Amino acid sequence: MIGDYDQPYPLLESLSQTILFADKLLEEAANKGGYTDTEVITFSLFRQLIEQVDGIFIGVDHNNYDLARTSLRNAFETNLAIEYIYKDPALLNDRALAYKVGSKYQNIAWFDMAIQEKILEPEVQEAELISKKSALETELNLPALSRISTEWIRTKAGLRRDGTPKWYSLYNGPSSIYALAKHLDMESEYKRIYGSLSATIHGTTALDRVALESGTGKVLIWPLRDEEREKAETPIYLGRAFLLNMIGILVRNYEPTKAIEFGPFLEEHIEPTRA
Repeated sequence: MIGDYDQPYPLLESLSQTILFADKLLEEAANKGGYTDTEVITFSLFRQLIEQVDGIFIGVDHNNYDLARTSLRNAFETNLAIEYIYKDPALLNDRALAYKVGSKYQNIAWFDMAIQEKILEPEVQEAELISKKSALETELNLPALSRISTEWIRTKAGLRRDGTPKWYSLYNGPSSIYALAKHLDMESEYKRIYGSLSATIHGTTALDRVALESGTGKVLIWPLRDEEREKAETPIYLGRAFLLNMIGILVRNYEPTKAIEFGPFLEEHIEPTRA
């Protein structure tokens, strides 16, 4: 294992093995074929979660715990999305499509802002953005998405302030990330993870990393790398838990024959470092 630690770190190696197992399982499931747009959406979330947990690994492997915590919050939000979509099999398709519709309306809003405020990249012409926006609007009116799009518009009309509905708020769903976490019985995780990590995400910890030395007037700057492994445990344990949950969803829904491999994997790579 490549990293900055002089001694082996079994917990980090366990996370690495979990990332590799999840990535291989997702690739094998994707290659089976016979899927619909729903799987394209959910598999994209699976891949995103693996990538975000890999960010936790990279941060910890290089003793950069702010990077690990930032990646953890992103992974937490993706984990909530996956949990919500798969919570009720009867609503799986609608919730997956709601995620897609919400993403497209976000892109439309960005195109509108870029066009109105002229914040265009030098190589991007306004006509190109208008064309892309029009293509998104056309797709939202196609039969596969029009029903969900209509619900998005209805939800937006019901907002007290002019804003953009969260995709999970459609059909009277949770109205905020906190409400979503509470709906999924992850309120304690939200308070433990999301709240404490918001300061790192939004940069409000920047002033905590420097200090003025009394007498000399020197600016003392905290090291970028942190050798206190205890700070790595929460991101590793939680990131690993999110991936294990994802693996369980993949096995139950798409790769049931892999259950025979999952048990030995847990015994070899998870149980020795389970909290």
